[in-house]
Formats: sequence, C-alpha cells, structure tokens
Amino acid sequence: MSKAKKKEQIGHSGVLNPAAVVLACAAILTILGVTILFSASLHIHKSSPYYFIEKQAMWIGLTLLVGLVIQLVNLDWIRRFVWFGYAVGIGLLLLVFIPGIGTTINGSRSWVRLGPIGFQVAELAKIGFVFFIAHYFSVIRSDNQKFFRGFIYPSIGMAVYIGLVIAQPDLGTALIYVMVAVGLLYLAGVKLLYLVPSVTAGLAGVVGLIYNDAERWSRLTAFWNMEAEKAGDAYQGWQALLAFGAGGIDGVGLGNGRQQQSFLPEAHNDFIFAVIGEELGMIATLAVVVAYFVLFVAGILHIRKAPNTYQYLLAAGSVLMISVQSILNLGVVTGVLPTTGLPLPFISYGGSNFLTMGIFVAIILNTSMAWKGPVLQQSKRKLKDIEG
Repeated sequence: MSKAKKKEQIGHSGVLNPAAVVLACAAILTILGVTILFSASLHIHKSSPYYFIEKQAMWIGLTLLVGLVIQLVNLDWIRRFVWFGYAVGIGLLLLVFIPGIGTTINGSRSWVRLGPIGFQVAELAKIGFVFFIAHYFSVIRSDNQKFFRGFIYPSIGMAVYIGLVIAQPDLGTALIYVMVAVGLLYLAGVKLLYLVPSVTAGLAGVVGLIYNDAERWSRLTAFWNMEAEKAGDAYQGWQALLAFGAGGIDGVGLGNGRQQQSFLPEAHNDFIFAVIGEELGMIATLAVVVAYFVLFVAGILHIRKAPNTYQYLLAAGSVLMISVQSILNLGVVTGVLPTTGLPLPFISYGGSNFLTMGIFVAIILNTSMAWKGPVLQQSKRKLKDIEG
C-alpha cells in the first residue's frame, strides 16, 4: 500500500486493530467467567450442578446472535430512531414500578419479570442512554459550550434516566450512569466551568441520599471500619478479603475454594472476583485487572480514529460503560470502595449485564468496520454531523 493510500485510511486494520483487542479481552474474560462460575455456583444447586452454567451459556449465545446482527446494522441509520430508543429506555425503567411486573431483589426494585424471563431494565437502558448523548451532541456540535443547549438540556435528558434508577433504588447503577455521563460531556467539549460545580453538587446530593437511608449509611460507615463491622454490614467485604488472603500467590486450586461454599454471599455474581483470588491466586487477579486495562486503552486508541462526533461519543460511551463498571466492582471486592452490588462485566453470572456489555463490544466492532471505508484524507478530515 502506498503512503498516499495509507493516509486515506482512518480506521484500523490487522491483528493490532484496537477493536479486535477489545473483543479479545472480552472473550478471554468470558471464558474465565464461565470457568470460575462453575466452582462459585456449585454449592447453590447441588442437585443440578450445571444450572448456572447452562443459563449463562444461553445468555452468551443470545449475546453472540445479537452482536452479529449489530455488525450488519448501519449505526447512522439507527440515528433515525434515537428518540424512540430514548423513550423505550424510560419506559423500561418505569416498568419496574408496575405491580406484578416489577420485582424487588436485595432491596432494589430494578427487575422486570415476564413469565419465566427476568431482566434488569437499568442495564438495557444504558444502550439508549449512550445513543441519546452521542446523537444529541453531534446535532448541536457548534453549541456544545453554550450553557443551555450544551449543558442544561442534555443534563435534563440524562437526569430522567438517572432519577428513575435512583428511585428503584439502585445507587450503584446510577453511579455508573453519572460517571459515564460526566465523561461523555467532557469529551463532547462541555465547559469545565459547568461540569465541576455540577459534579460537586451531585456528590453532595448522593451523600445526602445515603445519609437519609439508614441501611445504606450503615453500609458506608461499615466500609470505613471494616474489621469492626466484619460480622455486620461489612460481612461481604471482609469475607472477600479473607478469600484473597487464602488464595495467596498461586491460589488453592480451581474448585477448592471455601469462601463461596457458605461464607461469601453472591460469590457467583457481585463477588466472583474474590473467588478468582482464592482459587487461582494473585497472578490470576492481576491478569484480570490487566485485561480490563488493556480493553480500556484499546478502546481509547480506537475512538481517536472516529470520523465524526456521533460515532466518537458512541464508541467512547461503550468503552466507558464497560470500564467504569469494572473499576467499581473491582474496587468494592478489594475493599477500596463500599459495597454497591454491581456485577463484574463478562465474568459475573447474570444475563442482563452480559447482554448489555456484549452489545457495547459489538458497537465498538461495528464502528471499526465502518471506519475502514473510503474517507477524507486525515489532514483534510472534517467532522460530518447532522445539523438541526
């Protein structure tokens, strides 16, 4: 390929394609998740040891099917339906408050059950949330630093989603929405003069909500003094730390862990990282952290090649949704953050989150394929966005 032709290619290609690296990391983490899930869930259904593996395999299969479909979809064509998707997301979040449809699990009314199928609507709504932000800022790109069009109006649109998630209440998932929203607003070019005071006020509001909720405030204060509260609200976090300590460098061996058998609640879900630490040791846990870090870096390298604001923010939102949730879960399980009840992407048991994370990976792959087409020369490239 001549130098002239190389300059005309914005997208990536080959083995070192960042989007392919993202896919590889997700695949490796999924394989590890299925492997460790068998051990972590074996004691729950002793009469049917493959119960959780079979259900997770069904969700993995569905995610692969949906991902393949997304590869064939023109993301620019989807823009016609962004506002419809935004409304569908709100509708899903409202479903949980309808008696007989919404289901309360672990104190949060965040699940919808339709017959034998149950799913967490706040997970699926993340997709509409990202599409809304990406589309909106590509439309008003020239006004992205204006107070109302660039900050107030999109903030109101995002606040509807976040408010409904908080009302469930699901503060952990709401925190993901907020962190991703702030990240995308910054990447969209919104002034820090607007962002910094708003984030500060938002943090104060969250602390106020937690303070007025006796149960959640107790969890937060227990986190500050975990050893003293190891038999109370800090029980899960303390047992997770014991699991890491028992695993040491090399681990006790796959299937030989004790914490998930009767000591560590939600070992197959929110705290599965602790099971990895106990059974496979520090080497495996560091490898998991490296995999998420590589996924994030590859995603950042990928979005730098975006040809327009819409696809830039869409890919960036996908990377942030995966990375932010990973950081929060790893922080909780290692005792750095208070318990939030969030699954670990691609590893924890759970169909709703796995499907959502898989869709975000598919979006990243879709953008990579789209960016390989004929484009303007890099030196003369301009952002093409829909106006009005």
